[in-house]
Amino acid sequence: MKVITRILAHLLLAFGLLVFVALPTNKYSWMKEMDPSITTLPTDDGSGNRTTLTLLLLIAVVATQLAIAATSANKKERTASIVLVLVAISVWLAHHW
Repeated sequence: MKVITRILAHLLLAFGLLVFVALPTNKYSWMKEMDPSITTLPTDDGSGNRTTLTLLLLIAVVATQLAIAATSANKKERTASIVLVLVAISVWLAHHW
């Protein structure tokens, strides 16, 4: 059972990183792809749930990886989980700040 839980935690991490990169930070960013001559995008009012969704996903990813680090007896696996937490946080910060 532990192996399945660890695999699911790593799949959640991969899915979370994919969502962090795939979701746009500005809901009008598709306009630049359609017409490259547009220099400024309309103001995004920020009322969407993109940031909230990705933040909750980041919390889930960090919690599962820290759970793996806390329950692991192997030092390499514990270190890898901590590194993956730092990678997830840095990807989220790079994309949303």
